[in-house]
Amino acid sequence: MELIQIDSEELFIFLSERESSISEYELIKKFTPPLKEDSFPYSLYERHFSIFHALYSLKIKVAPKGLFLYIDPLRIRLLPIPEKGFCQFYNPEEGSFCYKETPSFFCSEHEVMSPLCPSFDPMFEFYLDPENINFGESEILQNTQKGLNFYLLHKKEVDRALDLFAISKPTRKKIAARYRELAFKFHPDKDSGNEEMMKQINSAYSILQQVYVF
Repeated sequence: MELIQIDSEELFIFLSERESSISEYELIKKFTPPLKEDSFPYSLYERHFSIFHALYSLKIKVAPKGLFLYIDPLRIRLLPIPEKGFCQFYNPEEGSFCYKETPSFFCSEHEVMSPLCPSFDPMFEFYLDPENINFGESEILQNTQKGLNFYLLHKKEVDRALDLFAISKPTRKKIAARYRELAFKFHPDKDSGNEEMMKQINSAYSILQQVYVF
């Protein structure tokens, strides 16, 4: 499989000029060769991966400039992050930030919806690596998509589990290591053990294992 080269500056300008969210399909039409019935010269998956690789690469590039790039197959949006003193909660359905005045990063309404740990983005590491285009319809990709589906259905539980484990940039390896640390501290057989806490740790670990496949 071959990665389609997409000009980062052209993509940035195109997204900057949009006044509302756009779909992945619109980007595929704009930045990849015309679609044909036989998918020649690129398959639909190659187009999809190439677009998302370009988007996630751009997301990293624009963040230091105070810009936020929301990536979703149906709702892609680039816009400025609110300045200090305004709520930074982003609503994907509306394609905008809350912008209510607040002394914190989030207003009182959205503070409980914004956990200390970053919200889960299961595709971030996957799409950043151009070599992953070769996975195609592999079992690894299917497991990643299963993890995404689980997160979408159980977002609150996943975010609570992330809060409990308190890991920066979680990976499957980091989660396993953190679980061992917590289990060593709270296992009922230990002097500092706590059976109820251990149950919460086991439950959180089970949830995170279903989501993080890398």
